[in-house]
Amino acid sequence: MKRVIQVLSLSLVMGLASDVIAASVFFIVPLDGSQEAPGPGDPDGTGSAFFSIDPGALTIDWNITANDIDFPLTGAHIHVAPAGAPGPIVVDFSAQLSGTGLVDADLAGVLANPTGYYINLHNAAFPAGAIRGQFGKPIPEPSTLTLVAIGAASLGLSRRRTARCAASE
Repeated sequence: MKRVIQVLSLSLVMGLASDVIAASVFFIVPLDGSQEAPGPGDPDGTGSAFFSIDPGALTIDWNITANDIDFPLTGAHIHVAPAGAPGPIVVDFSAQLSGTGLVDADLAGVLANPTGYYINLHNAAFPAGAIRGQFGKPIPEPSTLTLVAIGAASLGLSRRRTARCAASE
């Protein structure tokens, strides 16, 4: 009976965890002035952007860092265009470096073809863009089943070791 309860509990945890992990797609995008198109961007400006996109709700959470550029920002956006080309704004962050829960239908396009989009930060010194970063492939997340299996194996080994220690006493 105890074994049945353990298996059912493990199945419930696996089901709940897979829904949470599978709910978001993650990107980390490096930013710098050399990627600006048509350029030039801020030559010493750098940064990074972390994005979490929920494909079901089409919402985005973001956290952007920027170094060696002038503030305040006049814009922070996702644009649609391949590397080396300018493009129109599709997602506007209202010049905010971080935020959560922004709903935008254009996120479906970002998820469908991430390399066709870029993040751009604008300021007064570089109105066309101070630093830019082209999206790449999403960050692969470890499978929930793999994580649960590793945890279960660790728990099993721990119990086995405890049982051996108790038997040798």
